[in-house]
Amino acid sequence: MEVECNFFGPVRDVVGTKTVVCELPVGATVAELVCDLDETYDGLADQLLEREHELAENLVITVDGRNVRQLDGGETELDDGTVVRISPSVGGGG
Repeated sequence: MEVECNFFGPVRDVVGTKTVVCELPVGATVAELVCDLDETYDGLADQLLEREHELAENLVITVDGRNVRQLDGGETELDDGTVVRISPSVGGGG
């Protein structure tokens, strides 16, 4: 299956482009996608994962517009045609 990945901020800097399409097996998860991306873009997992392979707190990863933290986190399953967006958390205000 094909999954489109859109990158923003420092993650985009590592990848070198805004969008890539990944080929994954049916039923792949966000965590498996991250591992697949790390094989292609060395060091990417360092930005996306923290201790014990948990998703980094300073990033927002969405699957078809829904934050994976509100789904099943790294275990969120992906479908053919899914769009995954990986961006830094936006903070601020005062």
